[in-house]
Amino acid sequence: MKKTVKVLVSNRHVHLNAGALETLFGSGYALTVKRALETPIFVANETVTLRGPKGEIRNVTVLGPLRAYVQAEILRADNFVLGINAPVRISGSSELAKITMIGPAGTLDADAAVVAKRHIHMTPVQAAACGLHKGQIVSVAVGGERKLVFGETMIVFTEILEPTMHIDIEEANAAAIEPGMIAEIILP
Repeated sequence: MKKTVKVLVSNRHVHLNAGALETLFGSGYALTVKRALETPIFVANETVTLRGPKGEIRNVTVLGPLRAYVQAEILRADNFVLGINAPVRISGSSELAKITMIGPAGTLDADAAVVAKRHIHMTPVQAAACGLHKGQIVSVAVGGERKLVFGETMIVFTEILEPTMHIDIEEANAAAIEPGMIAEIILP
């Protein structure tokens, strides 16, 4: 039986906790929804500027809802613009690079920058049905004009309707991935 997954592509973005939201946007501020993604995730109308020792990137999307941690998920090329060396890690990792976030009400310096490790979101039930487990590393094959096998893809558990692989826009461009493309999970 083939194990398939829908591929979703993300650009650079930030996740904020309540304290960071207040620092960047002001006391009592609440994120506003621009566009729904996967429940409960949404693109907020709010943006921030990311600043490093070498440069800055403006209008970086904030994703909601609020999280327990602060994180800036950047692209590998953004390291060169910002002058930092954010490691490739899974979301929520504690090994992060220092970054400055600038909002309309304030500035936040935090160890928060990471290049997101590619991963597949699924529920424990979906994983069991595929013979997979949390933290397992698999490969994922995508077809199309620029067929490619992505290695080092981690299984993460999330309450989600259908299994989805998250990659960044640099990875998607390398494989000419179309929105909603279906890929095949390959076990090592």
